[in-house]
Amino acid sequence: MQFEECFNASKFILTEGAIVERLKKEFGAGLDAYVNHAGLIYDSPEILSMLYRQYIEIAQKSDLPIMLMTPTRRVNFETLSHSKYAGRHMIADACNYLTDLRSGYPGFSDKIFIGGLLGCRGDAYQPEGALDIVASYEFHKIQVAEFAKEKIDFLFAGIMPALSETIGMAKAMAESGIPYIISFMIRKDGCLLDGTGIADAVRTIDDAVNRRPVCYMSNCIHPANLRAALDNEMNESLQGSNRFLGIQANASALGPDELNNCGMLHQENFDEMLDEIFYLINKYHFKILGGCCGTDNIFIEKLAAKLTLEINRTDTSS
Repeated sequence: MQFEECFNASKFILTEGAIVERLKKEFGAGLDAYVNHAGLIYDSPEILSMLYRQYIEIAQKSDLPIMLMTPTRRVNFETLSHSKYAGRHMIADACNYLTDLRSGYPGFSDKIFIGGLLGCRGDAYQPEGALDIVASYEFHKIQVAEFAKEKIDFLFAGIMPALSETIGMAKAMAESGIPYIISFMIRKDGCLLDGTGIADAVRTIDDAVNRRPVCYMSNCIHPANLRAALDNEMNESLQGSNRFLGIQANASALGPDELNNCGMLHQENFDEMLDEIFYLINKYHFKILGGCCGTDNIFIEKLAAKLTLEINRTDTSS
């Protein structure tokens, strides 16, 4: 099954939970200053695989499709050239790494979708440094072209803080012919970090590209904060639009500025987070659901169980 076909046919799709924070907290893994955890595909693939497998096996047990993202948000031709992995084909190797991992689940592999993860050139918490549209297109089309050579199911722009750079990246992804998703960094006032309202950002990008994203979503945000953001009257047009459809939830209710300056990991009550996620499901028809910082396999397991109950409930009542 192709990714877009699965997206259209499925009531819910899981994503992975936290990866980077768990590597630090649970394994004390050393992360490269330039490409972050991507180097673990070479240095400690068994640790990385352990986390991915936990999430895959939760999805398999629940019979829910799952989206996995390559560990490449910080990988581009600039960061790679400065890292100790210079000269390696890291994007291709990361895609092959996940493809090999998927092959270990022959009875479930058709429900495991591999996404090429891209991020902004600079700091996702500092929108002032974002590229303009033209520079963004020229910069990100290089990474997009590398992903396009590999066997991936979708492209994913993660925690994008500013509209200009997101438009340029979306143009590059749209030209690839690969289904793609835009995920914003959002404040609970209803705006991206550069001050653009979510609904305005969605409308602007949809109008700027020749092939629209499959949908939009947010990661690295507590679901209560996303609820406040989407419920802001400036974003009223998103309700019923079926354009903003997912979250990878941060377990902390702190805002982006507070999180960026926080030296410790915050973790709110998982059950209360799930209640907020189901508000988003019921009001905005969210279907892509997973975790970010502060979540783990326990959170994804609780989420999958509750989604399965919801699927069974609606199947019974229909």
